[in-house]
Amino acid sequence: MPVRRLSEFIRALRGAGLRISPDEASQAMEAVALVGYEGRARFHDALSVTLVKAEQDRLAFETTFSRFFDGETAEQGADGRESDSVGDAASILPADLLAQMPDEIQSLLNADANALSQTMAEAAAAMNFTDMQVITQQGLYTRRLLMSMGMGAVDDQVIQLSQGSATQQAQADQLREWRGRVREQASGLVRRQFLLHGTGYGRELREQTMRAVAFRDLREFREVQALVRKMARRLASLHQRRLKRSRRGRLDGRRTLSGSLRHDGVPAQLHWQQMPPRKSRIMVICDVSSSVSEPARFLLQFLYALNDVLPQVRSFAFASRFDEVTEDFSRYSPDVAVGRVLDRLSGSGTDYGQMFEAFWRRCERQLDRHTTVIILGDARNNALPEGAQTLAQIRRRVRQVWWLNPESRSQWNSGDAVMDRYLPYCREAHRCANLNDLERAVDRLLLSLKRSD
Repeated sequence: MPVRRLSEFIRALRGAGLRISPDEASQAMEAVALVGYEGRARFHDALSVTLVKAEQDRLAFETTFSRFFDGETAEQGADGRESDSVGDAASILPADLLAQMPDEIQSLLNADANALSQTMAEAAAAMNFTDMQVITQQGLYTRRLLMSMGMGAVDDQVIQLSQGSATQQAQADQLREWRGRVREQASGLVRRQFLLHGTGYGRELREQTMRAVAFRDLREFREVQALVRKMARRLASLHQRRLKRSRRGRLDGRRTLSGSLRHDGVPAQLHWQQMPPRKSRIMVICDVSSSVSEPARFLLQFLYALNDVLPQVRSFAFASRFDEVTEDFSRYSPDVAVGRVLDRLSGSGTDYGQMFEAFWRRCERQLDRHTTVIILGDARNNALPEGAQTLAQIRRRVRQVWWLNPESRSQWNSGDAVMDRYLPYCREAHRCANLNDLERAVDRLLLSLKRSD
């Protein structure tokens, strides 16, 4: 089996959602080269143990493996009929007419169902289906496959017979019907290839769209919750590696060199300066009024999906009143908890000044140099006292204050928005209008926490 086919299979697995690094792909090819291509079970197991890292990826691997490698043999056509129902075309044409045709056309028309399927599989193996990205390309690739098999000469023969006598026209109709059955079989093969390669591209395109669309429009996408979890897992995996290196500490050169003296200066053991345990604490305050409820929903879901790498998180929400919602997330799944919070607290009439005072009264004793406060809101205070002095008190007590605003920067101080009164007390302030913005902000936050520990 050519390396190209294995590369296409790995690309199909990535399209199905498996994360496969170039090094893992290289290991899979080396393993297959050792066990060989003949024994299907050993071939399958070699790919499985090198490419499947998590049990939740098992089903996607098995489905893709079956579609990819079983699809190289004869299967049912597009209308459900078995491929051997195509039959050969030699019985349609008289022997003298068939003898006048070129040898390559004769071999195609004389082929039985198995030989025709083999010819189609060989033509498909020479094609590159990985560039098939949208469903409308299936017709184009079906045409290319038929031309690679030599069906273009059959088309010419159909046209030529159609212009002859009544007998020849009848033969043309029979040959046209046979050609249609071959096309159905080719169309089925191309459809299977699209399921392998094109759907992965389509999923990636939908994810890119969901990442860029405004939060208020995300409800229209059914896959958005799965995407949020996928983004959180990717970010968690990245920062777990960073955290592991951070916890290991820095190389202690003095202890390593002094310990190597007994081995003639060869370092037999590396010594590390151990890092202190993490003490960071995150407190999240979300505006859940009608204009900001969707960004708050996804921020809370995102943060609680990162519980493996985030320190302790306490969550608060407010609109016209303020309340802690940490208990909701400890008792329910993030999806259910967010819904309960929005039902209980969402509304209109936000009062940021009252929110800061309520937060200060409740959490004053817990605020210290290990605390990060994240505020998500549009800073629209309905012409009420903004409470900037209370925010200044909070800032003096904690390590850092972050503000995530779902509006564009040009609107941060328009109308009743008073973002300029809060910015002097924020270490960082970012626009957070879609999932791309949210991922970048959380990534920067995790980096800042690692540096501060």
